[in-house]
Parts: sequence; structure tokens; C-alpha cells
Amino acid sequence: MKFALSSIAAGVLLACVCHGASAQATVTVTQQGNGNTSVAEQSGYSGTDITATITQIGNNNHVGGPGSSGGGIFQAGGDFPTPSNAATVYQNGSGNNAGIVQVPVVPTPLEASIRQTGNGNSGFIRQDGTTGTLLTIEQNGDGNRSALEQITGGDSTIRTLQSGNGNSVTVGQYETGGRFYSSVVQDGDSNTASVSIHGSSFGGPVIEQHGYGNSATTSQTDGEQSLISIRQYGSGNLADATQTGDLQTADIGQNGIGNRASVTQSGLPDNVLGNSAVIAQAGNSNTAIVRQAGDGYVANVSQVGNGNWTSIYQH
Repeated sequence: MKFALSSIAAGVLLACVCHGASAQATVTVTQQGNGNTSVAEQSGYSGTDITATITQIGNNNHVGGPGSSGGGIFQAGGDFPTPSNAATVYQNGSGNNAGIVQVPVVPTPLEASIRQTGNGNSGFIRQDGTTGTLLTIEQNGDGNRSALEQITGGDSTIRTLQSGNGNSVTVGQYETGGRFYSSVVQDGDSNTASVSIHGSSFGGPVIEQHGYGNSATTSQTDGEQSLISIRQYGSGNLADATQTGDLQTADIGQNGIGNRASVTQSGLPDNVLGNSAVIAQAGNSNTAIVRQAGDGYVANVSQVGNGNWTSIYQH
């Protein structure tokens, strides 16, 4: 499969022949400032809307091209009559980098959007043959990093919002099923979030971080209707949740400094109840660890104060 981008001069407006249909393949580039670069490639147009829009305001912003840290926009069309394969990049500031790759092997509605306001931000989106998806990156501040990837997925959505400096988000969804949703919101500095999903459907993790230096990691594998929610307020908090199987629920809330929470859940084949783990921490340097293997286990942990420690193993 072709991912290399051909050389196209920055600021060129491309419009492919419509083949007698109202749909079009279009690239629109607007640049205001100095040293901005953009590269876009569209191929395989056959009657389906394909649009790429790049807006750069400031200096040394890149969507591919000289000085960039990644590729520009690559889109491949197809025969499916439903729009649209749409990619949008907006950069306002200096030294921002962005890239979008969309390759609908089985052409389906694809949308992607990167919006960066500030300096030195980096955003990357890749999609491959997904159905009804919408991947969105929004970054306000300096030095934020977002990388989203969705390969051969289903009816799923990824949304990330970062406000502050030095935040990082990585989301990978692979072969997900229907109505899958992932969301990461970070407000502060130097927060990190990682989401990994393989072969799951009807679920998704939601991560919300407010403060400084918080870290959240989630993993879901081969499950249906499994949910993860992580909320962190403060600084230096660490949370991770790993789920395998159906009907797993993990809810982690941290408010303070240096708290640690960990949930590991695995279900039995055709389980009907699933497992549930809820951890609430208010204070500093608390630790809660929950491991569940089986079906129908419930763990509730509430820690208020400093230096508390709890470990639960249900199997």
C-alpha cells in the first residue's frame, strides 16, 4: 500500500476531474507567515468526495515538506458513494507539525481534524478502512504531542484535547467493533495518556487529567461493553487499567499528589456479569491495586488521607 507523499508545491490548489459527478477531490492550502510548508496527495478518486484543507498562520509550521518531522496529508479514494474522506489541519503559532494518512481500503466515511494553537506542537492521525469514524486532535499551548491510529476499525471515534504545555497522548485502536469511543482531555502541563485497544467493541476508555505530571495508561483486548474511566486532579498521580474480555468496568478517581491506582481485569468466556472495580483516592501517596479474574467480582476502594495502601485479588 502506498504511503509516500509526492512533492507538491506549498499553496497549490488541486482539483481533480469530477467524472461527471457533483463530488470532487480538492486540496485547499492557506499560508500566512514565513517558512510554512505543506504537502498533500490524493489518489484513486472515482466519484466520492475527498477534501484536504490546510491553514497555517505563523512561522515554520509544517504539514510535511522541508523542515517537518513527519509526512503531510495522504488520502486514497474509492467507489463508495457516501462522503466523505475529509482531512483538516489548522496551525496558529510557530514550529507546529501535523500529518494525516487516510487509506479507505473498503471506502467508508472518514474524517480527521488537527487544530493546533501555540508553538512546537505535534499531531498525527492515521486511519485505514474504518466505518463512520471521526478522529480529532486539538492542542492549545506549547510542546504538546498527540498520535492517533485506527486500523481496520469499526464505527468508532477518538477525541483528544490538550490545554497546557508538554502534554502527550497516544491512542491506538485496532480492529474495533461497533460504536467504540475513546476520549482524552488534559488540562495542565507534562501529563501523559496512553490508550491501546485490540479487537474490542461497544466500549472505550475516557481519560481526564488536570494538573501537572499525571500519567494514565489503559489497555482493552477482545472484549465487548467494557468501560474504563480515569480522572486525575493534582500532580504526579499514576493510574493504569487493563481489561481482557466482556463487561469489565474500571473507574479510577484521583485527587492529590503522588497517588497510584492499578486495575487488572479478565473475564471468562461468555461471562454474563463481568467484573467491576472502583478506586477513589483523595490525598497524597496512596496506593490501590485491584486484580480480578473471572465473573461477578466487585471491588470498591476509598482512600482519604495520606500514605494508605490496599491490594485486592479476586479470582
